Amino acid sequence: MKSIFVSSITPRSGKTVITLGLALNSKVFTGFFKPFQEKMITVNGHLVEEDAYLMQSIIDFEASTSELCPFPRESIPSLTMDQVVEAYERVSKGKELMIIEGVEFITAGFLYGLSGFDIVERLGSDFILLSNADQDSLDRLAMIKHYMDYRGIPLKGVILNFCDDVGLENFLRSKGIPVLGSMPYTPSLRTLHVFEIVEELNGIVLAGNENLSNAVEKIIIGAMSRESALRYFERVPNKAVITGGDRNDVSLAALETSTACLILTGGLLPSQEVIDRARSLGVPLVSVRDDTLTASEAIDRMIARIDPNDEKKIKLIKEEVARNIDVSRILR
Repeated sequence: MKSIFVSSITPRSGKTVITLGLALNSKVFTGFFKPFQEKMITVNGHLVEEDAYLMQSIIDFEASTSELCPFPRESIPSLTMDQVVEAYERVSKGKELMIIEGVEFITAGFLYGLSGFDIVERLGSDFILLSNADQDSLDRLAMIKHYMDYRGIPLKGVILNFCDDVGLENFLRSKGIPVLGSMPYTPSLRTLHVFEIVEELNGIVLAGNENLSNAVEKIIIGAMSRESALRYFERVPNKAVITGGDRNDVSLAALETSTACLILTGGLLPSQEVIDRARSLGVPLVSVRDDTLTASEAIDRMIARIDPNDEKKIKLIKEEVARNIDVSRILR
């Protein structure tokens, strides 16, 4: 049985997209395993690991999400490699290919002998490393490749995120770093949904519950006058507007244009007129306790979730990974 270990050296490097894309392009019986939990989400009243839920829903129906991703990250100091391997072997039985997803930092667990390096060594997996294309990330990448050479761990290759620079790929190859391809920036893969924002900000939905699946293409802070806001809002469709809960003028201006949701900050409730208008239009109206700046920064840090029911996005992931990554080299 072949296994592929996918990990990264920086946050938000496209790990979930690559993992799912490889699984979707595999032509053999494929399984998934992620030793350590990262982001937990609520599904049907139960907490599940986000990536495990996605892969269980699309790829590996045989195991539960708790089997696909069994260990809380904070439990690493008390775990042994044997426990990790036992959990892996339970879900890998009968599979022709296993895709193993590490956490966002390849070095996580290093102090306890449970880093990505250690797991790859123990399982004999092919090692794929994801990196952003900024200078700091590339410096880390070069250092990690040097460490892997010292330790005798082969690197199958690197995938660069948010990059379409063939020259950079060739430069890395000249430094002895194998490159499997680059994923360009794809706006539709970065699209958030309103329900993700509600969960992230612990928001209270005052109206528009029926449209929490609305896609959010742009975030706008409504800190201007009503007239300026209206002119700006008219040019931006499918947006989330973040404004103070007491800025009824800005809220009403947003509701006159194509707005995916209104996020009202400071724990302040809007006027009844705003609530009634949002309810009649079906626009989600979300109250959060954070101030406007804190809320906008939290949303900016979010990674768009891949919903198992989002057939359009899943199809796009399969196509983009096949188009931009040397999938045949990875899977053979």
